[in-house]
Amino acid sequence: MSEKNKITVIGASNIDLIGFSNEKLIFKDSNIGTIETILGGVGRNIAENLKRLDQDVEFLSVFADDEFSKTIIESCNSLDISIKNSMRIPNSKTSFFIAIMNLQHDMALGLSAMDIYDDIPDAFIMDNLEVIAQNEYCLLETNMPANILELVTQKLPNIKFVMEAVSSIKALKTQKILDRLYILKCNLLEAELLSNMKIEYESDYEKLVQYFLDLGVKKVFITLGRDGVVYGDASEISISRNKIITPVNTNGAGDAFTAGLLYGEIQGMELYDMVKFASGCALITIQHKKAVHPDLNIKLVTDTIS
Repeated sequence: MSEKNKITVIGASNIDLIGFSNEKLIFKDSNIGTIETILGGVGRNIAENLKRLDQDVEFLSVFADDEFSKTIIESCNSLDISIKNSMRIPNSKTSFFIAIMNLQHDMALGLSAMDIYDDIPDAFIMDNLEVIAQNEYCLLETNMPANILELVTQKLPNIKFVMEAVSSIKALKTQKILDRLYILKCNLLEAELLSNMKIEYESDYEKLVQYFLDLGVKKVFITLGRDGVVYGDASEISISRNKIITPVNTNGAGDAFTAGLLYGEIQGMELYDMVKFASGCALITIQHKKAVHPDLNIKLVTDTIS
């Protein structure tokens, strides 16, 4: 048996088209710039990040039978990410995500076409319960339908579920299962929507984290953009500030952060060190045009945060 930890990741795999404008964006007009075609998907990105952090990953995703999915499958195989229990849907189209970045290389507009995930049958989970149950941690993300998220957390109450909220609208899929989560990672907007709270002062951050802890989430991490991360568990609630740099591409930073959190959790780190390590993963990621930095590794992260 491998000495590495094995983690189940249940999530999306996409082809991403990322556009970088040469000048300030002019809406309702054609802008001059460059376009990068990269492998993406929140689940896939997190799975690759974890693999680059020396974790074994069982990736449960949904693939089409077109050339785009074949490319994603080949990449997973080359990275030694197990996809043998993923689902293949014939006569379907691989999901796509398009992002237009502003001059600061932050996303100005995103558009996802992910119909392939809309009607995933319950059998996708039921047939893989034993596979998922073999691993202590299961990473979920909200590109999956609400019924899938609810089913897996109901059927496997002893698994430590880690939730990546993804986006404000999709985050609402987690409302019924917040009490089943071990770790919740979301941004401020997602947290406000899930809690029906509006943050006006810095002192409100503690109330926001406490809201989720009171629901039963064991560890909460809310990213605040340039203002850092507010985090907490039953023993502490704190804020960590970010190191500010000019990014090459912010697409994928949140996925790297989530992977870093899970790595830190598995290593038994304290919350502060989990956030520091995860922030290092994100900091490295935003310095590359791809959604996952191809040189990410434990030593690079350690050197970055030291």
